[in-house]
Amino acid sequence: MIKLELPYVTVLVDDRFRNRLAYAGERLRVALTAYLRNAADEADGLGRKASAACQSAATRVDTAMAAAGNRIAPELEPAVPTLKVV
Repeated sequence: MIKLELPYVTVLVDDRFRNRLAYAGERLRVALTAYLRNAADEADGLGRKASAACQSAATRVDTAMAAAGNRIAPELEPAVPTLKVV
């Protein structure tokens, strides 16, 4: 459960919803990146500038969407086991 405190409202977001939202964002990232890379291959006949622009856009979309997905549902690193002396 994550708690977002805004000036007048406090919003509690369920973990299942966050994970579903992150999964949908990941699917969108993969689809957009694939579409742009396919467009780069198709634009290769038009010239190198058009192909490079599509490749650059695909890289930027991939990076931005991955960062957004990590902010929505960050992957938790496994806790390092510790010993407690009693």
